[in-house]
Amino acid sequence: MRATPIVALLLLCSCPRNEDDAVMLHLYHKLDKEIQRATLGTDISSSYLAAIVSLESHPPGNRESERFEPYVYERLVELKDDGRPFGKIKREAIAFMSDKELRQLATSYGLTQVMGFHCLELGCSIQDLKGPYHLQWAVGYMIRHYGGPAKKRNWGACFRIHNTGQADGQTSRRDYAEVGLNRMRYYDRWIRTGGNVFSWE
Repeated sequence: MRATPIVALLLLCSCPRNEDDAVMLHLYHKLDKEIQRATLGTDISSSYLAAIVSLESHPPGNRESERFEPYVYERLVELKDDGRPFGKIKREAIAFMSDKELRQLATSYGLTQVMGFHCLELGCSIQDLKGPYHLQWAVGYMIRHYGGPAKKRNWGACFRIHNTGQADGQTSRRDYAEVGLNRMRYYDRWIRTGGNVFSWE
């Protein structure tokens, strides 16, 4: 059956415009309630959090995402064995940890890939990062590490800090911040339309 011109126009105007837009529509329907709950009353934008989820979890929205970082593991071992400084982590905090526990600290988890060693400052456990309240802990991490730029709505700096630890850091993929900013705009549109693909916006 052939589509009428009006139906065809509706489909062209309302469907996701590209792959990035489709990713954000998927995350809107899958996670928006959790995202809104986690960001409520904070300086972290819901569209920013959604964009981070889209960039950090694989495939986007996969709660089971984990990534072991050998370099971080080596630095933690050096801190434990030789006292070589690693960030703000105190040697006594990991002095009695097993190799398995160090590897857990050197792994990033969940929808936003927060590193396990951040549990030491956040006061949470690895299971918290892997659990149903991951987004709340992630927002706590964001506020602690780049709350200033978030308050100023400097989302480009926030993306770079999240990925590299530095506002001017070289991200793992060159267009990381640019893609993130574009995806924020798509997510904002889906928020305004309630995820309705038949909206004329």
